Amino acid sequence: MDNKYKYTYERTFDYCYKNTDVLINLLNITNDKDLYKAERELVALRISNFNDKPLKGDFDFNYLKSIHQYLFQDIYRWAGNIRSCNIAKKDLFCLSEHIESYAADIFNRLKSENYFINYDNNKTIDKLVELFSDINALHPFREGNGRSQRIFIELLAKINGINLDLTKVSKIDMISASHDSINGNYDKLRHIFKKNSKILSNKEKLENINIYCSENMKKLIIS
Repeated sequence: MDNKYKYTYERTFDYCYKNTDVLINLLNITNDKDLYKAERELVALRISNFNDKPLKGDFDFNYLKSIHQYLFQDIYRWAGNIRSCNIAKKDLFCLSEHIESYAADIFNRLKSENYFINYDNNKTIDKLVELFSDINALHPFREGNGRSQRIFIELLAKINGINLDLTKVSKIDMISASHDSINGNYDKLRHIFKKNSKILSNKEKLENINIYCSENMKKLIIS
């Protein structure tokens, strides 16, 4: 990966083994490459299980936290908890002390737009792109932001009758598009979303609402 897109962190000692950049983990792995491999395998297994037994939720910040906690529960004690350090990847993400307030703004706006349910498909995709960019700028977790926000957005797309699959997008293409979107240019991200989406039937849309939405949320969006 291009060095300009590598992460930089503040206060790594809160999260890493002494004098290393290796994240403290439940497996007590102290080698970075071994940890990377174990994390990928464990999270991939959780994603597979998630698809078989999905989490229901309100598509709010707590739901995003629940997704993160589910995916990373086998490897990090802080799975599902917001970070207490600052992170940059060329761009500086939301300062840790502002994560809760910024998240409240993002997810309150999502709720005020009724989770995009009443928009046509083109406008929904545009809104999903903007939301993805906002959550990326929030970057609420110390590790695992990309995988958590991808699943959140893909599930939100499903309840809107759009099958969005970002798993085949290369890491560098997604990072480049995300970087542009943080700086107000959504062109690359919009192209990725449109290229990797398929419109579902109304029957499939309703099935997804029943699968992924809490009872309270179903009442809001089907009323």
